[in-house]
Amino acid sequence: MRIRKTTFILSLLLCGMILPSCSGTKGLSSASQSGQILYVISNGTVTTYSIDTGSLAATLAEQPVTLIPGTASLVQFDPSPSDDFVYAVWSDGQNLQHLSVFQTDSSGAPQLPAIQDLNAASLSQFNIHPSGRFAYMLEVNSSYGAYFADIRLFRAQPDSGTLEEDPQIQGNYGPAYYWPAFLYGFSPNGSKLYDTSLITTGSVYRERAIDMNTGTLGNDTEILSVGSQEEVLIGKLIVAQYQNDISVNLGYTNLLPNAPNPKVLVHCTVTMLSFCATASNVQLDPSGRYLFFTDPATQAVHVAAIDLSSSKITDTGSMMPMTSQTPGFAFSPDETIVYALEEGGVHLYHFDQNTGSLSEGGTPLEIASGGGICPTER
Repeated sequence: MRIRKTTFILSLLLCGMILPSCSGTKGLSSASQSGQILYVISNGTVTTYSIDTGSLAATLAEQPVTLIPGTASLVQFDPSPSDDFVYAVWSDGQNLQHLSVFQTDSSGAPQLPAIQDLNAASLSQFNIHPSGRFAYMLEVNSSYGAYFADIRLFRAQPDSGTLEEDPQIQGNYGPAYYWPAFLYGFSPNGSKLYDTSLITTGSVYRERAIDMNTGTLGNDTEILSVGSQEEVLIGKLIVAQYQNDISVNLGYTNLLPNAPNPKVLVHCTVTMLSFCATASNVQLDPSGRYLFFTDPATQAVHVAAIDLSSSKITDTGSMMPMTSQTPGFAFSPDETIVYALEEGGVHLYHFDQNTGSLSEGGTPLEIASGGGICPTER
């Protein structure tokens, strides 16, 4: 997640349908799951495809399903880690938000009608835990020009996927004049929930321990603070990218350990790798071994390998065309496929985790302008 004061609130209002809405779908253990599913989303209509991991052929599972009324807007779409249920946050014609739960069939396609509808008028940023047992949302209110927020905890019923809210507030933020906080997602092992807030000089990133039995949250622990020109991505490593004027190549990309008060492991400038200075967007692959640099100068997304033993980032030579959204691509839960939104549709790539190479396969899928994708497994 990349947050700057000038774009943060706008990005919340736009509620793009690409990666953030399904970032929590990978379960803590996927050993029993082998079927790769891709949801293609256009407004409130969801099309379900089964993906052959060998050929990357996409097979339509069922006809598209419209989950919300025609006058409504889909804000988030999140499958449960097992893909037995999907959760949709949507805004109606009166700009009131709702949270709906849908059961899926054996192919992963959502089934109508919703099995639960909750009023989520002041709730946002739905985050389903990798275990599928808990979910968190932020309740945001304003008073006298300032914003305040509470973290709300929901517990999911294992058989039905329906949600039951815990009355205990899990955290408080504010007052703030830009936005009180943003729920960032979970640590790779699901033991922590990340959040971030804007401060006068930039942004601060924090973590809260999760009680794996109850879902309750511990106190905030600061991980790091960054300046207003730096963007941060947290995964198995922390990626901090600085950009000033790319024409003079003063940007850099830092890699840090995922821990409070981290020290820089790799400081990459144009002298090490040009993309570290000029890329407009950097993504970390789920394994924490590769960086994907979106580079406007070459109109491509480049894959670079991380070598912590030598404190270097090196170009693998693998790339794909620059995507039509930012970041515009998503990894399958088993990390072997990259789905990319390019001109002409959704393109599918094999991703070799040993070499970092990308190789396109299958036939691109059509997608409406402004649509999004959400990969999961079943």
